[in-house]
Amino acid sequence: MNAHPQTPAPAPRTPVEARGGGGVARPRNYLAGNERRRMFWLVMPPALVGMLVLGWLERTWFARSGPPPAAQVDTRLRDRAADAGPADQVIIELPPEPPPGDPDEYGAPVEALAQVRDDTMFRGAEQEAWFQTWLTLRSSDPRSLARAAVRRVGFSELYGQPRSYRGRLVRFRGTLRRLEKMEAPENAYDIRDYWQGWLEPEGGPVSPIVVYFLRLPAGMPHGMKIDEPVDVVGYFFKRWAYAATDTVRIAPLVLALEPIWKPRPADDGAARAVGTAALVTIGAVVLLTALGIRLAGRGPGRRPAPGPADLTAALADVAPFSTEESLRHLERAAHGPPDPGQEEARR
Repeated sequence: MNAHPQTPAPAPRTPVEARGGGGVARPRNYLAGNERRRMFWLVMPPALVGMLVLGWLERTWFARSGPPPAAQVDTRLRDRAADAGPADQVIIELPPEPPPGDPDEYGAPVEALAQVRDDTMFRGAEQEAWFQTWLTLRSSDPRSLARAAVRRVGFSELYGQPRSYRGRLVRFRGTLRRLEKMEAPENAYDIRDYWQGWLEPEGGPVSPIVVYFLRLPAGMPHGMKIDEPVDVVGYFFKRWAYAATDTVRIAPLVLALEPIWKPRPADDGAARAVGTAALVTIGAVVLLTALGIRLAGRGPGRRPAPGPADLTAALADVAPFSTEESLRHLERAAHGPPDPGQEEARR
């Protein structure tokens, strides 16, 4: 036997280890194409569904609530005959009183305004105050009226305090629901027509404020059914009685040069429809992109080679060997091929 030390030979690799199927699991490569596609299909479809559901819930159940409805006002004209007392009672109307305050604050002479009566239709005695107010408006600068430091009022103030606001400049805001052209009665002031508008006041109630305009801004819609937000700066005239569909009602009446009009932007319904279409479009794009990635991963150039179904198939091409043969392989690796004489002596 040789005297030099024997160096242990490396153990032969088992067929499973030779084929890369050792007992130790290899770490997963998350940068590989198949892993990226797997993570995409695990994450993106649930995220897309969640986004669409949350968007629908926001528009349906968490919509912005508007302001609370204003208290309604009973604008029916009271029957004065019921409050007149006995049938043979004589009622003498008091002489007209001029409105309080500085005469320069009014749109018409105080003597003419004193002839105006609330809760009535148009009266012949009121024509002087009516046309004098139109003359004041016609001679006014529209920009000066729009910038005038006038207190903003609502329906309640004009309806409840008509004498305090008679002939005074007021400012309010609302939505015009009807706007039609009216012929003016015969007059000596060359006023031939004006526009009668029915305005729903901002903040309610649903009872209208009637506004007469001398002219309209260019391009402003008009008709029996409109929906135009406006600001109004004009002179309050009276609490006017008009024939409604159910009974005689009363409404504040204001005279103005023209409405301060800005076209309404696109309505909320159209915006919500656009938002829904955008969500659907995004979802469709994501799904089509995912489908394209999935189909691209199935191409012939990227299809992984199929592995063996089980261990028996993996060892089908490996020739079996005995323990004695394995020891001979180890000895050959350590000392080289054996002497033929010694090999024959062993036999």
